[in-house]
Formats: sequence, structure tokens, C-alpha cells
Amino acid sequence: MELGAKIRSLRTDARMTQEELADKLGVSSQAVSKWETNASTPDILLLPKLSVLFGVTIDELFDLTVEEKLSRIENMFWQEAAFSDKMFQDTKDFLFAQLETYPVKGRIEGLIARLYHLRMEYDAMVVSRYARECMRKLPADKESNVEWLLQKAEGAVCMDYNIRQHHKTILFYKEQIERFPEAERNYRELMDQLLADHRITEAKEILEKYRKIKAGSEQRVRIYELRIAAKEGDFVLAEKYAAEMLKDYQNDPLILFELGGYQAARGHYDDALRLFEQSYNAQNSPRYVDTLQAQAILYEIRKQYDKAVEMYERILQNLRDEWNTTEGVAVTQARDEIERLKKMK
Repeated sequence: MELGAKIRSLRTDARMTQEELADKLGVSSQAVSKWETNASTPDILLLPKLSVLFGVTIDELFDLTVEEKLSRIENMFWQEAAFSDKMFQDTKDFLFAQLETYPVKGRIEGLIARLYHLRMEYDAMVVSRYARECMRKLPADKESNVEWLLQKAEGAVCMDYNIRQHHKTILFYKEQIERFPEAERNYRELMDQLLADHRITEAKEILEKYRKIKAGSEQRVRIYELRIAAKEGDFVLAEKYAAEMLKDYQNDPLILFELGGYQAARGHYDDALRLFEQSYNAQNSPRYVDTLQAQAILYEIRKQYDKAVEMYERILQNLRDEWNTTEGVAVTQARDEIERLKKMK
């Protein structure tokens, strides 16, 4: 149904004349008549008013197809830092309804996971904010236990083994490898969790399995050889691996980024900054900004706040020039970081 016909249908269902609708919207009845005959369309600023008047979403005004709605939802995840309660509920109801009929159920389940994750991230920011305020005002309070909330909200280090370990996630990825032995990302995710928990022997075993699958990557093999050596504390071997990787993959952005992370973890910040910058320059446009974010963190650790600000300004420039993005979550976060760092000078 075209927009004009949809407006006419909604208006008549609401038992409203063209004049009454025009009155509520602050336009002429001739304008409403033109909309309903598709001679013109409402100004985009009127769409929210129309949706409120008729009790429908803006999407429902346009009668979007399922595919169009799914694409809009996917775009929203990149643009929205948080959903209103109504937007969250409407999106959730739509996605769960699609579980019954949509042919690729995994796509819908992935979108549901992203929807709840977005809300979880926003809620975590709220937890972080108020937990910090509580701890500032009641620094010796032992009853509220908000430091635990801060750990959970920010992914901070926790001293309790049973909380900081990743056993459930490890079990899941082990099951995934059994079910899908050629899906290489499951091996990588599993090794990451095992190394985080210092389960080095198991990580070595998974790396040997990874070497044998067709989808395995030689670069990834060498990355995990380096990580395992470093986790074992064999830095002579780790440095040997790092030097060989730099020689063999001197223009590979992934290898350069990984080596930057390795040097940063060792406290070799000058080497890390150089490698992160090389990784950024080695990418093809549009480039990802992870390496710029990594540099910003290192500069802040060194209290070089001007340099950290410069990195976030480069991120904004990248988003504008290479991704054609001037608003949304990434832009807001970069601007917030700039404002925060400027106060620390």
C-alpha cells in the first residue's frame, strides 16, 4: 500500500475528516488531499506526528516489507546508542514474530541478540555511572557492594576465580568445534578464552587441530603461536616469533595490529604505537579505527592527553571521510572521549 493510501485508510479508521487531520498537523486540507492522492508526500518532520496521531510506527506508515524492516533494524544498531522503551518493545515484538515464519532463522536470532546486547550496553553505562557516584560519596561503605557492579558493568578485573573464568563459554566453543569442525572462527574464539584462563595446554591442543582444517589461516597460526609463547612467559621464543612475523608480513594490517597489542601488553609503548600506526596505514579504505583507538588508550596511559585527543579527532575524520558517517554511536563515543580528555589536560 502506498503512503497516500495508508494515510487515507488510517484517517478513515480514526473517523477523521481531511480538515480535522490538517488541523491537528498544522497544514491545509488541500495538503492532506494531495498526500492521499499521491500528488505529494508529507514533510519528513510530520511523520512522527502522523505516527502518534494514528498510533502506529513510522515503519507501519510506509508498509515496509519484512526485508526492508530487517535492513532498517540492522542500520539502527549502528546509529543508536540506546532505544526508547517503545522502540525496543516494537523491535523485539517484530523480531520474535519473524521467528515463526522467516526462512533464515539464524539471522533473526542474531538480530535479537544484538537488540538485547545494545540495551545491555546502555544499561551497563547507567550501572557504571551510578556505581561510581556511590563509591565517590561512600568510599568506605561495605554494604552496597557496588564495586562488584562496577566490575560487571565495565568488564574490570575481578579477584574471584569463579567469576572471572570463562568455563561456560569454553564448553560452548568446544561443542561448536565438534558440530562444525570446519568453522575456523570457533577455534579462534576457543583459544582466546583458554588463554585468558591460562589453560595453555588445551590452547596448544586446539591450535594443532586448527592447523589441520582447510579454512585455517597461516597468519592466525602464527598469531596464536606468539600468544601461547607469551602466556607461558617464554619471551625469547615470543620475540623470535614476533620478528619473523614482522619480516614475513610487514604490510599485513592484521599482523601489525596483533604485534602492536603484543608490545603494548609488555609495556613497550613506543613500539606498540608505531605498529598500530603502520597497521592503520596498511589498510585499504574504508579503514577500521581500532588501531586509532588503541593509540588513544596508550597516549592516555602516558598522560599525553593532547595526543589522545588527536587520535579521537582522526577517528571522527575517518568516520566522516571514509564511512560517510557524521552521527551515531561511534561518533558520539569519540566526541565524548574528546570532551573527557580535554578536562584532564
